[in-house]
Amino acid sequence: MDSAPDVPNMAELLLRASAQVSGTLTVRLRPLGLQVDEMRVLRALKTEGGLAMGGLAEELVISGPTLTKMVDRLVSNNLAYRAQDPEDRRRVRLYLTPDGEEIADKADRIAVGYQTELAQSFDDDPQLRRMLGLLIDVIR
Repeated sequence: MDSAPDVPNMAELLLRASAQVSGTLTVRLRPLGLQVDEMRVLRALKTEGGLAMGGLAEELVISGPTLTKMVDRLVSNNLAYRAQDPEDRRRVRLYLTPDGEEIADKADRIAVGYQTELAQSFDDDPQLRRMLGLLIDVIR
């Protein structure tokens, strides 16, 4: 019986890469008191502002209960606030506070710096970016 070479499968490679990126960002975000997914929430709110929880959960691929806990923490740390949707009072939207804007900017600089390091490691290979984007689309 032929045995396959001891090469990790694609899912394992993706999990390893994700863990490495997340681990590095976790260390770099620690001085800001943020977790990686909290940074993602702040960045989304900075970019799109006034997002409903459902849309934010879908966009960031985070479960509703997990996102609620995260947002509770951001609100208690005065980085974000909830407000009723002016067009639909049943709906709540999430916004950044001024402190949240400042922390989002700092977190963004950290993330962009790390992204630049990664891009330089791969000579900013556009084919790699396309392939990763395609992979994400296929997985969804």
